[in-house]
Amino acid sequence: MAEGIPPDFSKEELLRRIEVRWQKLQDLLAALVPADWERPLGDGWPVKVHVAHLADWEESLLGLLEKGSRPGAMGIPEELWERHDTDAINQFMAERAMGVTAAASRERMEQTHARVVGVLMGMTEADLLLPYSHYQPGDAPHNANPVVGWVVGNTFGHFDEHIEWIEGGLTG
Repeated sequence: MAEGIPPDFSKEELLRRIEVRWQKLQDLLAALVPADWERPLGDGWPVKVHVAHLADWEESLLGLLEKGSRPGAMGIPEELWERHDTDAINQFMAERAMGVTAAASRERMEQTHARVVGVLMGMTEADLLLPYSHYQPGDAPHNANPVVGWVVGNTFGHFDEHIEWIEGGLTG
């Protein structure tokens, strides 16, 4: 996830891109009727699961930036995380999200996103350019890539991916 650092990186530009993509996602979700939230899309996930998935990965980002446990922040078993199998992690989270209401998924996503933005507002550009391993020193091997890559990958880069899934699944 370290790739994707904007060439014109600045904290201001990062926050702007996050806000623009977040608003695009919010506009898309606001246009949905209740049945849209429950209907399986092309990948088999209903919209509510996509929304919970975005919240889960933003929670992972909070765990990272707050120097805590990423799997703990996501509420997934440590042994699942240690396998480094993103598909298995996503499947675990999707199964968990199927039993949650659309309203609860959306509320959690909104609350989590607000927390992410709050944490980012308190960081400097220099903080965002520190290596991943500065924030997760216990994760081996050492990862010197700037943490901003994970910010991009778990915010606007991830929003874009799921906007495409949702739009394509609802119109396809």
